[in-house]
Amino acid sequence: MARLLLCVVLFGLCAAQQCAPEVLPLSSLAALSTVPPSFAQQQHAVLPGSVWGSLQAPFPTNSFFTNIGLNATYFPIAPYPYHVMVQDSGVIISYAEWKSVTSSYITTPFIGNLVLSAEQESTMRIESYDQLSVTLKWDQHGGSGSLSSPIVRGSPFITMIYDQMTPVIQTAHALLSVNGNGGSGPFTGTQFSLRMNNGQQWKLFTLNGVSITFYKRSNQLISNDLFTGVIRAAVVSGAGVEEALANASQTYPTGADISYDFQDDLATIQFNWRTAGACSESLLMMALPHHMDSMVLSSQLQATNVTYQTIKGAMTGLRGNTWTLKEQLTSIKWFSPSGIAADKVASVRQALQQEKGRRNPVGDSYTAGKVLASMARLALVADELNDNETAHSIRENLKADLDPWLLGTNWNALKYETAWGGLCSSMGLRDLNADYGQGWYNDHHFHYGYMVYAAAVIGKEDRAWLESRRAAIMDIVRDFANPRSDAHFPMTRNKDWFDGHSWASGLFPFGDSKNQESTSESVNAYYGVYLLGESLGDTQLSNWGRMLLATEIRSVHKYWQIKEDSQIYPAPFKNGKIVGVLWSTKVDYATFFGGNEEYIHCIQMMPFTPITEQLLPASWVQEEYPVLSSVLTRTTDPIGEGWKGFVYMDHAIIDKEAAWTEVQTLRWYDNGNSKTNTLYWVATRPSATQKRISVN
Repeated sequence: MARLLLCVVLFGLCAAQQCAPEVLPLSSLAALSTVPPSFAQQQHAVLPGSVWGSLQAPFPTNSFFTNIGLNATYFPIAPYPYHVMVQDSGVIISYAEWKSVTSSYITTPFIGNLVLSAEQESTMRIESYDQLSVTLKWDQHGGSGSLSSPIVRGSPFITMIYDQMTPVIQTAHALLSVNGNGGSGPFTGTQFSLRMNNGQQWKLFTLNGVSITFYKRSNQLISNDLFTGVIRAAVVSGAGVEEALANASQTYPTGADISYDFQDDLATIQFNWRTAGACSESLLMMALPHHMDSMVLSSQLQATNVTYQTIKGAMTGLRGNTWTLKEQLTSIKWFSPSGIAADKVASVRQALQQEKGRRNPVGDSYTAGKVLASMARLALVADELNDNETAHSIRENLKADLDPWLLGTNWNALKYETAWGGLCSSMGLRDLNADYGQGWYNDHHFHYGYMVYAAAVIGKEDRAWLESRRAAIMDIVRDFANPRSDAHFPMTRNKDWFDGHSWASGLFPFGDSKNQESTSESVNAYYGVYLLGESLGDTQLSNWGRMLLATEIRSVHKYWQIKEDSQIYPAPFKNGKIVGVLWSTKVDYATFFGGNEEYIHCIQMMPFTPITEQLLPASWVQEEYPVLSSVLTRTTDPIGEGWKGFVYMDHAIIDKEAAWTEVQTLRWYDNGNSKTNTLYWVATRPSATQKRISVN
C-alpha cells in the first residue's frame, strides 16, 4: 500500500524538519547474558499453536495479549481504551461506557459494539509483537487477499488494513443511521458516522483519501468491491472528540520501542511510537492516570481534551509520537532508613538468636522462595546488629538451602522449558495445578523474586559464592526481569510496560483477560533484582531493578490502594480501600484463596521488608487500617496467627507503640515471616525523637 510522502498535520502540510520526532539519546541495558541457560532442558506439554505463525520461542507468556497467543478467541484482550476479541475474519471491539459496581467487584462488560472484518474466509495468526502492541494478520483461504491489524496499547482507534478483501462492518446494536441517513445506501466517502440504538456514535475513516462505498443491510455495512487500504474505527466518547478523531485519523501506530536511561536517582523512560500514514506528530494516543503523574509534556507532546473511560479510570489524549516519563528511584537499600529504635534492640537481638537456625525443608518453589527470603531477612538483621558470627552462620545455611535450586539437584529441580522459553519447576511441568501453576508460567516473579533476594543477601558478604553461582542466578533473573529479549528468554516476562505493573497469570485463558493478586510480592521481586545489582557492584543492573520497582510501586499506589479522594473506583467498592485481584477488565475485593479481609489486604503487604516503607504510605494506611483491623474482633472463623502478624505490622505504620505491644502476643508467624522480622519492622518505624543505633 502506498504511503504518503508528505506529513499532514491537522489537514495542513508541515515541513519535514517539523515532523521529525525529537528523541532523547537514551541507552538500554545490555543483555544480562546471551548464553544458553545452565539448567537441564524439558519441553512443555502445551506447545505454541499455529496462531504464532513463523515466530519462534521465546514467547511472551504473560503479556496483555496472552488470550490471543493461546488461540482463546472467545476471550478478550484489553489494549485500552477498548476490549478486543479476534475472530476468523476480523476483530470485535467493545467500549465499556458503564460499569457494574458493588462492594465486592467492578466489572466492565464485553459487548460487540463494532466488528471490523472481511467477507472472505481467512485464518488469523500473530505476525509480530513488542512490549506495547501485537499485530495480527488474516490470510484469505484459497486466495491472495489478507487483513492485518496493529493493536497498539492506548490507541483510540482500531485499525484494519485490507489487501484485496471485501470489508464488512457490523454491530450488535441496531444501526440507526450512516452519516445521518437511515436508508440502505449506497454510502460513499472517506469517513462515516455510525449511530446505534445504544446511544453510541462510531466513526470510520479511510486513509490517504481512498474512497469506499458501503451498503447497509440490517446492522451491517458491506462493500460490494474488493478493497485495498486502511479503515480506522473509533467511538466518539464525548464532546469535541469527533473533531479530534478526524484530525488524528490519518496517522496510525504500528508498535513502539521502549528506551530508558538513568541519571543518579532518576530514570527516564520513553515510549517511541512507530507510525504509518501522515506526520507522526499528529499521532493521538491515550494515557492512563499513572502515566500522567510522571509524563513530561512539551511542544512535541501535548495533552488534549479527549478522554476515554477504562477500568483504571479516565485516559487522557496526548498528541505526539514520543512519550517521556520520569521516575524517581528509591534510595532504600538493605536496611530500613530509620534504624532500630534503641529501646527495642535487645528484643530484636533475642528473637534473632532464637531463630537463627531457621532452615528451608519445603519442596514447592513458592513456599521455598518465601522461607529462603525469610532466612535472608535474618542475615540482614544480624548485619545491622553487627553480629557477624550469626550473620555468617545464617548465610551458610542459606547457601546450603538455595544451592539445590541453583544447581538443579533437588527433586523439584528447575528446568529450562524449550517450547515457550523459560524456567519452570519439574513438579509444575508435570501438573498444571502444582506450584500454583508455575509450570504454566504463573507467578514467576513471585517465586523467583524471593530466590533472587536470597542470593543477593548472600552475595552482599560473599562475593566469591555469588560469582560461582552467577550463571544460574542470572538465568533466574532473565526469566522474569530480562532487560531485553534474547534467544532464550523474553523481555520482562511479567512486567506490563503500559499498565506499569506486572501480570501474574501465564498460559491460562481468562474471560477477564490478565490478572495479578499479590502486588507486594511483585514489588519485592524487583527489589531483589536491585539488591542483586548492589551485591554484584553492577550499577546498570541495580538501576534496572530500581526502575522496575518504581513503576510497579507507582501503579500499585494508583490501582490497588484506594484513598477517599481516588477517582479510579467509585463507592461502594472504594470503601474496602484496596483491590484484591486486578484484572484487565474488572477488579475484585477478594483473593483466589478466600474472601477474608485479612487475605485481601495482607496479600498486598507481605513480605515486609525495608522497601515496604515506600510501598505502604502512612497516608493510605490511616484510611485502610480501620477496615482491616475489624478482623481482629471477628468471632466466627477467627484470624490465624500468621495473618494477625501482618495486621499488626500494618498497624505499626501509624501507631508503632501500640503495634509493639500487639506483636508480643503472637505465637507463630507466616512461613515467609519470622518473629525477628516482625519485631524489626515495628522497631524501625520512623519516629522523629527516638534514638537510633548506627547502621552499617
